[in-house]
Amino acid sequence: MEQRLSLFRGLADRSRMAILGHLRSGPSRVSDVVHGTGLTQANTSAHLCCLWECGLVARERKGRDVHYRLVNGVEELLAAADEVVAVAGQTIGACPNFGSGRNVSSA
Repeated sequence: MEQRLSLFRGLADRSRMAILGHLRSGPSRVSDVVHGTGLTQANTSAHLCCLWECGLVARERKGRDVHYRLVNGVEELLAAADEVVAVAGQTIGACPNFGSGRNVSSA
């Protein structure tokens, strides 16, 4: 259970989710991820490093460039999350603990 909690804590970041979403279309260089997500170079590099250290992305050097890709299972996890959101998205978004309607003063 602890590993599962760590996984979901790692995914619970807007920048990391944007990066993973970009990588769903295939391997990319850092500069491509920056362009595709609108994040800064430094922010993108830091989050890619985090995702790599956690084992959610793999990296491969090709000449001077480093290409990042999703590891096996991450695409399926994101697709499953998309299915859950399609069914329960309004309820998830209205969740008083984690959704956009949460009570900020108690968070």
